[in-house]
This record gives sequence, C-alpha cells and structure tokens, in this order.
Amino acid sequence: MEQQLIKTLLNNATYLENQANLRRSLFSDDFADIYDLVKEAHGKYEHDITPDEVYSLWLSQNPVATAAEIHEVRDVVDQIKHAEAISSDIASDVINNLWRKDIGREVANLGINMSEGDPSALRRLQTLLERISDSYMPDDFGEDITDDIYELLAEVSDDNKFAFNISTLSRHLYGLGGGDFAIVAARPETGKSAFMVSICAAPGGFCSQGAKVLYLGNEEKSMRTKLRAVQACSNMTRQQIAEKPDLANSVYMSIRDKLIFKDTQDWDLDKINAYCERIKPDILIIDQADKVHIAGNYNSSHERIRELYRSLREVAKRHDCAVIAVSQASADAEGKTRIDFSMLEGSKTGKAAEADVIIGIGKAAGGGDDEQNTERCLYISKNKLSGFHGAIYCKIEPEVSRYAE
Repeated sequence: MEQQLIKTLLNNATYLENQANLRRSLFSDDFADIYDLVKEAHGKYEHDITPDEVYSLWLSQNPVATAAEIHEVRDVVDQIKHAEAISSDIASDVINNLWRKDIGREVANLGINMSEGDPSALRRLQTLLERISDSYMPDDFGEDITDDIYELLAEVSDDNKFAFNISTLSRHLYGLGGGDFAIVAARPETGKSAFMVSICAAPGGFCSQGAKVLYLGNEEKSMRTKLRAVQACSNMTRQQIAEKPDLANSVYMSIRDKLIFKDTQDWDLDKINAYCERIKPDILIIDQADKVHIAGNYNSSHERIRELYRSLREVAKRHDCAVIAVSQASADAEGKTRIDFSMLEGSKTGKAAEADVIIGIGKAAGGGDDEQNTERCLYISKNKLSGFHGAIYCKIEPEVSRYAE
C-alpha cells in the first residue's frame, strides 16, 4: 500500500490537498526517505513529479552513496513506478486514518513518558493536542437537510404511515411510519397485548394495509400471542377456533406472511438489530421493551432504561421502521383512567424524552378488576406526530382480542 500511496502523492494537487495530515512517521523507513524527497520537491516545484525525478533528486543529494545504497533506493523507486495509483478521494481517507492512528501512538508514548517522570511530556502532549484538535474532529457531517418544501411535507404526511384501525384513535393520531418511536403502557391485566394484536391483526390493521410486522415477545409465550392474532383476524373465540380451525386458518392466511412472532427472552439489542436488518420490518413491536438486554455497566436501573430507550429510538431510525415499545405502568397508575408518561415504570423522564408518541391504556374509573368492565381509555400524553393530547375512549373485546370504538 505504501508504494501506491507514494505514487498517488506524486500528483501535486493530491499532495497539497492532504499536506496537513502527512508526516514521515506514516511510512516505513525505506518509503519514509522517499516521502521526504516528495515533500521537498512539492515545496519547490508546482507540478506533478515522476518516480525517475525522485530518483534523480536522491542521487543529487547523495553523491557518495555506495552501490548497495543506490541499488536499494532504485528498487524502492521501481516499486513506486510500477504501482497503481489510487484515486485522490480514497487516498485522502487512507491518509486520514493513518494520521489518526499515528497521533494515537504519539499520545500513548507521551503518556508513558509522563508515567516515567518526564517533566516535559505533559507540555509536549498539551502542544500536540492543541495543534491537532481541529483536524482530529470528524469532517464528514452528511448532507444538509433539503430545502424542497414538498419533500419536507412528504416526510410528515399520513401517506407514509400505517393507520390505526380504531377510528376514534386514528382521527387524532393517524398512525405510525418509518422512524417513529411509540410507547404503549398499562397496568397488568389491562389489555396491552390485546391492543397490540388488535392494531396489527384485526381488520383494517397494520398487516391488512401491507405492513410487515415483527412481534418480539419476551414475557408470555409468543404462541399464545399468535393465537390471539388469529382470534383478532378471524373474529372467533378460542372455542370457535377449536371447533372450526380450518375456517380460522383460512381467514388468518390473508395476513399470515405479514405478521412474524419471535420468542426473545434471551435476545439483546444487537440481535434485534441484526434480525431487523435481515427481514426489514415496517413495524417492530417489543413486548416488553424494558426486559431487552443491553450491553454496558450502569449505576442504576434508571440509567440502563434510559440508554435502552435511546437505543430503541436509534433502531427505528436505522431500519426506517416504526418501533412500539410495550411497557408496564407504575403503581401510580393503578385504578386510573388516564395514564400519562409520569406513570411509566422505570426511568420516566428517560423514556418520555425519547418517544414520539406515548399512549397509556387505562380502565374506566371505578372499573377495578371487574371482568365485565370493557371500557378502556387510550390517553395520549406525548405526541410529536399530530400534536393531539387527550383521552380517547374505546372498548376491549377480550374474547376475540380486539379493540373497538
């Protein structure tokens, strides 16, 4: 690679473009001597240089060189002469990477000198850091956000989203699209999983709109959740499915390929990312999100949860899918109709800061644990998508795992 890089640097424009990040220590001894000549030549002459000209410069500066030394330099120059030059943009990346590594080695060596009591090492380190701080910072900042008003409108248009199939909900919050991050929270036995199944598998749900939905379950067995999806899709109770399984299956066939269930009790965030990269879902549901493993050491569970939800938001952006994190509500939400983000279990602020939408599912006031109480309140306490905040009332149909207005 050194001979290719040196040959590319014989071009005057390429050399001048990368001059700030070039240093002798980037090259091995033989090629470092040649680099010195190239540097000197570009400082004197404002044109490209040939390998033979470099060789001539060396001979003029070393008139008493031995035959062995001349042969050695001639061999290095010939390697450069017959090497393929690389493109200037790739050369810039290579030089930048080599420069960063070389700076790292120099910083490490100065650190060792400091540990050995060298009184001048700290001053030299400070000088080095001041000199290279600007150049060491990233220089690839991506493209500017478009000024095209039509592209900006398209980004937030409902045309790019999958609608909720509960009309009272979609009237205020149409649906979710790529990059959106939502949190759905409720107390145990309120109907969180039924809500998720209903908006995916019931008529008019995400799947019937053509969305590929990945449902990751790490609480109850996903086989049970999938049966609920069959119920929601077919509008049949478990007993009816047992009596007419062929009918239930034939109805479910219409969305079967669009709804993928996985048991993920032992999955971590890296595995979730890898699977999303493989199947490219439009909607990712994690039930329950708080139980996802994430690498790192944290001083408290709040810190872990905050980092987890920040990372889940990145999953939504990286894979251009909508992510719905199912979460428990804290004991503060017990018996409450309106569940807002202050009642999220774990890192309340950390979770709320990352989400685009937060929907709390509460039972109607005074409902208690009465199984006959089917009234539910969908309370939107954060909404960066449509701006609506407030309560939406609907009913749960637990026998078929559906929500209806």
